[in-house]
Amino acid sequence: MEQVAAWVREIHESGRSGLSGLGARSAMSTRSTASTRPTYAEIAANGALTLINVAGALLDRQIAAQAIGFENEGGFTERLYRTRSRKRRVS
Repeated sequence: MEQVAAWVREIHESGRSGLSGLGARSAMSTRSTASTRPTYAEIAANGALTLINVAGALLDRQIAAQAIGFENEGGFTERLYRTRSRKRRVS
């Protein structure tokens, strides 16, 4: 979180938009000169949205991996039953 706050301060102090790519340049060229410098709140909101998107993508990957694990190995109850059955056979 501290890294995001530092990034927001850096972008705000430098006067950059924090956006990259041609779309950002096009958007910046259509603004008036007075409004080209983004506010601290706009930069922070963009940073928060980026973090939310990353978290969503990571959660999607985790859910997909858990689904594959469930298909291959079963759920908790199935695994517990197999473990108990093996232990009873050994004892």
